[in-house]
Amino acid sequence: MTIALPASLAGTWRPAGTRTGTTSVLVASITAETTLYEPVGTASTLAELGASDVPLRSLFAVDLEFSPPLPSLGVSPRAVFSMAAPKARGQFVDTIEDEGLIVDGTRETHAFEAANGTEGRWFVLDVSYPIASGVAADGPDRLPAETHVAVWPTETTYGMAGGTTPLEMPADVAASIDGEISIDPERDRERIAELVRSIDPGATDEQ
Repeated sequence: MTIALPASLAGTWRPAGTRTGTTSVLVASITAETTLYEPVGTASTLAELGASDVPLRSLFAVDLEFSPPLPSLGVSPRAVFSMAAPKARGQFVDTIEDEGLIVDGTRETHAFEAANGTEGRWFVLDVSYPIASGVAADGPDRLPAETHVAVWPTETTYGMAGGTTPLEMPADVAASIDGEISIDPERDRERIAELVRSIDPGATDEQ
């Protein structure tokens, strides 16, 4: 079961697998089911390029489940948000590093207003993305990219979504793949922002 994409993205992006991890905050354990999404039109080209199952251009949404639920402990998600947000970011970093990406650090952290009116945290990570062996023999083995991770409190848990975008594509790498990948970080950042603005953590897609 995956979180449903908003209608504006559902036709051009598709699920590309899920990852599950656990961590803890206070006396509760957190299970995070991360669903990755890839652009339909360039999915095969991205798969040819990358040495990771995380697509170079991707979106993600996370279903966070607390055990026991925070409200049953008399704890409001907003009340412990300052602790929960870095935990959620750290767990996502562990997930993508397990898939071969290197997180070089957090470039930016800023507050934003989520669609439900709460104040969330938006993290921008500098990332190095692995290129598949043989794609460009004399070129780099990694591409510069950035990953956005947005976390915000809901009534009973937290919303979490974001995505990754490539920042550069050397000419020799582009010439070595069977297809074309458009490098447009501003467009991709807007897609990520659209997902964060539109997603409903309580809505799921069981298809």
